[in-house]
Amino acid sequence: MPPNYRQGEPLTRRDRKGALAVGAVVVVLGAGLGVWGLAGGGNGGGGAGRCVSLVIASSTGGGTVRHCGEGARTWCAGEDRLTGPLAGQARAACRRAGL
Repeated sequence: MPPNYRQGEPLTRRDRKGALAVGAVVVVLGAGLGVWGLAGGGNGGGGAGRCVSLVIASSTGGGTVRHCGEGARTWCAGEDRLTGPLAGQARAACRRAGL
């Protein structure tokens, strides 16, 4: 065994405080990330940063269509003029994104 290995010795006050500080930092960071994710995850207000995602059937199973910002606005405007089940899903995704 290494010479600095302390088997069976209780933690010192300093060790407990250090472990508590590390645990508190982990909890605060986790809570902050959770709140950030629930609040939109950086998907800022206005239409500039908004993204539209749509899962569609493709030849290899499922595919994802994703457009953000001005590209999302243009794509939503084009899908708004189309008919059919896919266009209906696209319009619903655009409404959810606020576009």
